[in-house]
Amino acid sequence: MLNKKIFRAYDIRGVYPEDLDGVNAELIGKGFGTYVIHISGNKNPWIVVGRDGRSHSPELQEGFIKGLTETGCNVADIGLATSPFLYFVNTIGEFDAGCNITASHNPKEYNGFKLILKKGHAVFGDDLQEIYKLIHEKKLLSGKGEKKTGDYRASYLQKFGFMFRYPRKLKIVVDTANGIAGMYYPEMLRALGHEVIGLYTELDGSFPNHEPDPIVEKNLEALKKKIIETGAHLGLAFDGDGDRVGLVTEKGEFMNADKTLMLLAKDALSRHKNRAVVFTVSNSQTLFDLVREWGGKPVMCKVGHSYVEAAMNENDAIIGGEQSGHFFLPENYYPYDDALVTACRILMIAAKSDKPVSQLFDEFPKTYSEAEMRPHCDDDVKFEMLEKIKTYFADKYPNTMMDGIRLDFGRGGWAGIRVSNTSPRISVTMEAQTPKHLEEIKGIVLGHLKGYPEIRWD
Repeated sequence: MLNKKIFRAYDIRGVYPEDLDGVNAELIGKGFGTYVIHISGNKNPWIVVGRDGRSHSPELQEGFIKGLTETGCNVADIGLATSPFLYFVNTIGEFDAGCNITASHNPKEYNGFKLILKKGHAVFGDDLQEIYKLIHEKKLLSGKGEKKTGDYRASYLQKFGFMFRYPRKLKIVVDTANGIAGMYYPEMLRALGHEVIGLYTELDGSFPNHEPDPIVEKNLEALKKKIIETGAHLGLAFDGDGDRVGLVTEKGEFMNADKTLMLLAKDALSRHKNRAVVFTVSNSQTLFDLVREWGGKPVMCKVGHSYVEAAMNENDAIIGGEQSGHFFLPENYYPYDDALVTACRILMIAAKSDKPVSQLFDEFPKTYSEAEMRPHCDDDVKFEMLEKIKTYFADKYPNTMMDGIRLDFGRGGWAGIRVSNTSPRISVTMEAQTPKHLEEIKGIVLGHLKGYPEIRWD
């Protein structure tokens, strides 16, 4: 039987082989195939399937495709693919659904399934639970589908060639962390005219150099060093499946996703006044205020790229993003998160400016924040712990409980506490306008959280 806990908020994700192997992948394929047939009303829908570079991804892909075809679904196997590339193929090929087999930024022992319907629309939340229910209750359809292979890389490159024509060439360092992005992004950025210095571009699912998470600053040390050594204009880091990006300036300074979203939002709103900008409860009050100042409509939603996508569709937003490095830039593109589109838009902003990249951020208000803290808390108890934390703080400070609890400490200071939907962790973010206020907030929040033995900080 499948472990229900791998059916998370945004995707299906677990540890290989304890939670996921070829047999379980086949069951998931049958469940997703049945779900797609029900949703589409088509007895033989076409589903595009790809995979990342993890060592167990081929086994899971084979089992998953077998499950799909045994329900009657037809499959287009595109092999090794970033998640955004799979979304692109799903969109231009007008497929009924798609799946990329990946665990994104998680360590090498993890794997999973990112499921989508037409036009890259994410399958998440209650819909994932519906798929689990179909498998658990053995309400799976039977049929006979076919499998074909396809190559859409030339179409992907052509799309970017139409979208981005740069006024000048930039020197950039690109760290793909031995993930699947290394097979795509350096080549495509060179084709767009830039000088690209690659770091860890060789595909290796064991991630021997560092974990493929571009917003954890310790993973960016080699990137920072190489930028300084080569005199590059900037550096870009990508996650394991190529849908998240981190930015480092010519000075070797990491710009978190909140600041990067400020840069992108200002640019988008210069062309599209009065449009919505979507971000999450983990983003800053400063971003909220700046979007209004620039003539946009700030919209806050739950954390998670699926929730950002949904909020963007509901509000006809011109841009969206979250602190994990997912960005949605539908201008002249499609309404899903593609880290290469984000990278190309950042490069366009830099190429059009006569300022160094670091100076593009100088006009934004100075804030002080703690890097996201992610202490371990077992999946069995993390939601219970969150409820206790919410109860404790609920009457002490103004707050919102859209996703976990976001506490308002006044004077621009705030803290967010929520559970991770992709791993057994609690997420804690904090920000203030002065170092002293940040330390005060930190003392209040951590002073309480460290009283729970179930939350482990080692």
